[in-house]
Amino acid sequence: MWGKTDRYGRSREQGGPLWNPLLAHCLDSAAVCGELFDHYLATPVRERLVEAFGGGCAPTARRVLMLLTAVHDMPGKVHPGFQRRFVDGSDSNDPELLAAGRNWERAARAAGLPLERTGRPAPPHAHLTARYLPALLGCRCADCVDPTPGGPTDPPRYEGLHTIAALLGGHHGHFPTDTQILDATCRLAEPWLQAQVELLHELARLLRLDLKTLPDLIRPARPAVLPLMAGLVVHSDWLASDESRFTYRRLKTTTDQWWAASRRQASHAVRALHLKRWQPWPDAMWPDLFPGTPQPRPAQRAVIRHAPQRPMMAIVESTTGSGKTESALWLAHQLTVQCGYHGFYLAQATRAASDQLVRRAGTFLRHALADTERANLALVHGTASISAVSDELARGLDDGPLSLAAAVNLTTCDDPTSGSARAVLDRWYLESGRGLLSPFGVGTVDQIVLAAQRSRHWFLRLYGLANKVVIIDEAHAYELFQQHLLGEAIGWLADAGASVIILSATLPNSTRHELIEAWCAGHRSTPSEQTATGPITFVDASGTVATHTPVPDPTDTTPPARTRLLLKADPGPHALAEHLLTTHPRGITGVIRNRVVSATALYRAVADIADAHGWNVREDVLLLHARFTERDRARHQQRLEHLLGPHPDPELRGHQANPARPERFLLIGTQVLEQSLDYCLDHLYSDLAPIDLLLQRRGRLWRHLANRLHLAGSDASPLMRVLFTPGAGGLPHLMHPGGRPIDAYAPYLQAATWHALNQRRSPMDRDEPILLTTPDDTHPLLQTVYAPTPPPGDEAVHTLLSATFTQWQAALAEHLHQADQRSLAPYAKGAPVGVEDLASGWLNGTADDPDRPTHLIARSRLGAPSIDIVCLYQHPAHGRTWDRDGTVPADLNVYHPRREAEAHRRQQREILLNTVRVPAHWFHGTNALPAPPSWTIPSPGALARHPVLLLTPEGLPHDPAEERLAHLTYTPSTGLSR
Repeated sequence: MWGKTDRYGRSREQGGPLWNPLLAHCLDSAAVCGELFDHYLATPVRERLVEAFGGGCAPTARRVLMLLTAVHDMPGKVHPGFQRRFVDGSDSNDPELLAAGRNWERAARAAGLPLERTGRPAPPHAHLTARYLPALLGCRCADCVDPTPGGPTDPPRYEGLHTIAALLGGHHGHFPTDTQILDATCRLAEPWLQAQVELLHELARLLRLDLKTLPDLIRPARPAVLPLMAGLVVHSDWLASDESRFTYRRLKTTTDQWWAASRRQASHAVRALHLKRWQPWPDAMWPDLFPGTPQPRPAQRAVIRHAPQRPMMAIVESTTGSGKTESALWLAHQLTVQCGYHGFYLAQATRAASDQLVRRAGTFLRHALADTERANLALVHGTASISAVSDELARGLDDGPLSLAAAVNLTTCDDPTSGSARAVLDRWYLESGRGLLSPFGVGTVDQIVLAAQRSRHWFLRLYGLANKVVIIDEAHAYELFQQHLLGEAIGWLADAGASVIILSATLPNSTRHELIEAWCAGHRSTPSEQTATGPITFVDASGTVATHTPVPDPTDTTPPARTRLLLKADPGPHALAEHLLTTHPRGITGVIRNRVVSATALYRAVADIADAHGWNVREDVLLLHARFTERDRARHQQRLEHLLGPHPDPELRGHQANPARPERFLLIGTQVLEQSLDYCLDHLYSDLAPIDLLLQRRGRLWRHLANRLHLAGSDASPLMRVLFTPGAGGLPHLMHPGGRPIDAYAPYLQAATWHALNQRRSPMDRDEPILLTTPDDTHPLLQTVYAPTPPPGDEAVHTLLSATFTQWQAALAEHLHQADQRSLAPYAKGAPVGVEDLASGWLNGTADDPDRPTHLIARSRLGAPSIDIVCLYQHPAHGRTWDRDGTVPADLNVYHPRREAEAHRRQQREILLNTVRVPAHWFHGTNALPAPPSWTIPSPGALARHPVLLLTPEGLPHDPAEERLAHLTYTPSTGLSR
C-alpha cells in the first residue's frame, strides 16, 4: 500500500526511493508514540493513559497506544479512493513520481486489487478510519458487521473501540460527527478488506500485541483521556511525517528491518528535539535556582513554606515587582520533582510581555536543569518566529548579560548530550501549532483560552498544556469571556492531572472563588472553603483550600509601599504636554492612556513644544501602543527595557542602578505598558481605569528600587495622578450620547473606582492626595468596586452608578453567553462528556479565523477581530522596501514553503515584521476604510493574499486615487493613525 510520495525530493537527495509504503509510516508513528510514552509524557498523564488503555499495566498500555497510533491512517488509506491518488498523480506532476504511480498500478492490479473508479468522490480517509476501524479491531455490533443468519441476535458492542475510532478520525484536526462517520459507509471488494486485515496483523506481530485482548483493554472513561490520546497520536504523526528525520523504506528490505529503523530514527528524533521530561534537581534550594536574589521575599517565603507536594492549583496575589514570577517558577520546579511534569508554560496577557518573559525563563532554566541537560524553550504566539527574541536566537550572538543567547541558543542539536545546561530552541517548534509541544514554553494566555473551544486541533493545545505546570500571569487583566473559558480549561487540566498556578496583583473575591470552583469541577470535588481571601491560596484535588499570609521580615529595610494618588481633571493634550515638560525636568515620567488616539495626541502635543522646553523628542520621549508594525514595536520595546529596566546583569540588579537609565525621559503609551514589561517610573499619570488596573499600574512606581535610591530606606511616597474627563456635575464623562463607552473599560467599573477613591479624599481639602498602602488598602478597594450591587445613595454619582451597573451586568451576561456557546467542559452537569460532544467541523475553522462565522469559531477574546495589514514603502530611487529609509528591499518573489524553505521563511518573517493591526471599526461607519481585499498593489507576488498599505517614505498612502485611504498615516514614531 502506498503511503506518500517524494514530492519535495528529500528522499531522492539521500538516494532513497520515490515513495514510502503506508506500513512504513504506520511503524514510524508507532515508534514515536513509544518514545513519547517513555520520555515525554508527564507522570499523571501517563497514569491516566495506562488506566484507559492497559488496565493499569504500563507495558500493555504502551503497546496498545503504539498500535492505535499506527492505525490512525487505517483502514482509511487502504481504500481504492485513496490509493488512486498515487495512480492519478493527484499529489504531484513530477514525471518520476507519475511513472512510479503507473508502475505501482500495474503491480496492484497484478496482485488482484481492483482500482476502478466509482464515479463519486471517496469519503475522507480519516472518516473511513472512524467508520470501519472498530470492526477491524474486533467489534461485532450491528453498526460494524451485517447480521448473519443464525448468528447472535445482540452481539456485544465495544464502546471503547468506537470512541477511539472517532478520535483517530479527527487526526487532521476535527473529530467527525456521528453523521459524518455514517456518511463514510461504503462497500469494499474482498481484496481490500483482506489487505486491511493483513496490515493490522503485521503491525500486531511487530508490536507483540495480542489482538484478541484489545477490545477489553480500551476503556477511556475519564474525559481528559480523549484529547490526551488524540494529541499523542497527532504529535506522533507529525513527527513521523518529518522527512528530514524519517527515511522512506525500500521494498527489498523486510518489515522487521523497517521496524528496527523506525525505532532507531524515532529515538534520535525525540532526543534531537529535546522531547524529554524535565529532570530537576531534587534538592535545589532557593539560592540555587535564583542566585541573583538568594534571599526570598516575604511572599516567596510563604510559598516555599506551605507548598503542597501533589498536583494542585495555587493562587498568588502580590504587588507588581514582588517576585510572583519567581515564586511560580520555584513552585513549578518543586511540583515537577514531586509529580513528574515535563516542563512548564508561562502564559502572559500580550505578545510583548511573552517576549520579555522568555529571557527570565531562560535564565531560570540555566540553574534549574541538570549540569549537562538541555531542554527546549519555545515562544508561543502568532508572531513568535519574528519576535526580537527569536531574531536574537537565530543570530546566536552572545554579547554579555544583555544577550539572551547566554541563556537560550538556537542549536542544530548535532550532539544533544554534550555541553552545559541550557535551554535550546529548534525551528521545528516555530511551525504553526507546535509551540505547546515543547516541554517549556512562554506565550500568550490565548493558548489556554482556546484549549477549551472547538477549533482545528484544539485538543493538541490541551495535550501540550496537560503535561506541564501551567502558570497564568496577570489574571486580573482578562475580560469575563476569557476568565470563563480559562475556568473551563482549568477543569480539563485538573482532570488530566496538571497543576495550575495563577498570578495576579489583585483579584476580586468572586474571581478567586470561580477559579477554585473550576479546579474542583475538574476533580469532581467540592471546595472546603467558600470565602478564601488569599493572598496565597492552595487547592488540592480533594478540594481542600488553604490560605496563607506572608510574614514580614523584621530585618527588611524596604519601605512600605505607600503611594499618593491624586484625582485630577484631564486638561487636554496640549495643556498636559506643557505640564509634563515643565513639572518633570528630571526623572522618568510615564503616562498610560486608555485609547491609542489619546496617547498619540499627547505625543504630538509634546513633540510640538519639546524644543521650546529644551527636550529632544527623539532622545527623551517614546510612544508605545498596539498600532505599530512588529518591526517598530519590537525596536521601541527593546529601547524601553534597555533604558528603564533593571541593571542588565541579574547578579547586580538587586542593588545597583541601570547604568543606561537617563536623567529624564517621558514614556507615553496605552495598556501595553501595564503588563509584564520590565521597567520602572519615578512619576506616573494614568487615565481613569478599573481599580485593579490602577493598582497594577501603581506598581511601576515601586519596581526596581535600586534604580531610584531616593526611595530606599525612606518614607517617601511617590505620586500617581489619575486623570478623568469631567462631565455634568463634575462626574467623570464615560459614555457617548448613545450610551457607548468612550474607553475600552466598562463605565460602571470606572465610575465605581472614581467613587471609591473620591470617598477617601479629605473633606477639608479635596486637592490633597489619597494615601494608599499596599497591601492593606488593596483588598477593601477591590471588594468595594466589585461588590455585587452598586453603593446606595441619592446623589448624582449614585444615579450614574445605578445606570452604568445595569449596562455592565448586561455586558457580563453577553460575555458569559458567548463563552458558554463555545466552551467545552470535561463534565456536563457532573457527567463525563463523550467523544460525540467534542465533534467539530470546517465551520469552526481555526482559532480566530476571520473567514469563518464569528458565532462558531473559537475566539481568544470578544470584540471584532483586528485586521492585519502589511505596510510597504515605495521609494522613487529604491523601489519597494520594507523600511522607510529604503535600505531593506522587499523581495516579493513567490517561494515554495518546502522546496525553498529558507527563502520562504525569511520572506514570511519580513512580512510579519511589517504587519500592523487595524481596528475592525475603522471599516464601518463614517469615513469607513475600503474592505481589506481591495488593498492591493500591482504585481503583489508573495503579498497577493495580504491587504497591503503602500506608503511613501513620509508615511502617506502612495496611491492618491483611493480617497478613503488618504487620511491614513504611518510613521515609526507614532504608528498608524487615522
